[in-house]
Amino acid sequence: MRIIDNYLTPDAFRALSTAITSPLFPWEKSQILKDPPAHFPPECNLQYVHGFYLQNSKRLYRSRHLSLIQALLAQIQPQRLIKVKANLTQRQTTQIAYAFHTDTRQPGATTAVLYLNTNNGYTLFEDGRQVDSVANRIVFFDATLPHSGVHCTDTEQRIVLNLNMIL
Repeated sequence: MRIIDNYLTPDAFRALSTAITSPLFPWEKSQILKDPPAHFPPECNLQYVHGFYLQNSKRLYRSRHLSLIQALLAQIQPQRLIKVKANLTQRQTTQIAYAFHTDTRQPGATTAVLYLNTNNGYTLFEDGRQVDSVANRIVFFDATLPHSGVHCTDTEQRIVLNLNMIL
C-alpha cells in the first residue's frame, strides 16, 4: 500500500474537484449493497456514482466527462484502465462500514482511491488498516485487497475517485 498526499498539482486538483462538485455534474443513484440486511436503513444504502470508464469483456464505456481526469491519468500513467468511477456518499449520523469487497479480479490489477474532499470518512481494509479521507490524497493498493468505504459524519458528503488499472 502506498499513500501520497498532495498528489495532483493544486491547479489540477482544484479543476478536478470543482468540476465534480459542481451542481451540473451528472450523478446516478445507486445502491451500495445489492442485498442489504433487513435491519439496514434504506437511506444508508444510497450512493451517487459517475462512471468515467469501463473496459471488460462485454463492453467499453467512456463518459463524455473523461477529459476531467486526464491530468490524473497523465500522472499515474497506467498501462491499461479497467474501471474509473466517482463515488459520492451523503453524511450519516454514524459512520457505517459496508461489506468488504474487491473492485476487480483482474490479475496484476491495482486499485487507487483519490480523495476529493477532507472529512472523517475513510477507506477501511480487512486487516484493520484505514486511510483517512484527505483532499488530494491518493492510496494505491493491490486490487485483491478487500476494503470498504466508510461514511462521514462531519461534512455533507464524502467524494472519491476510484480507479482500477494495470500499472
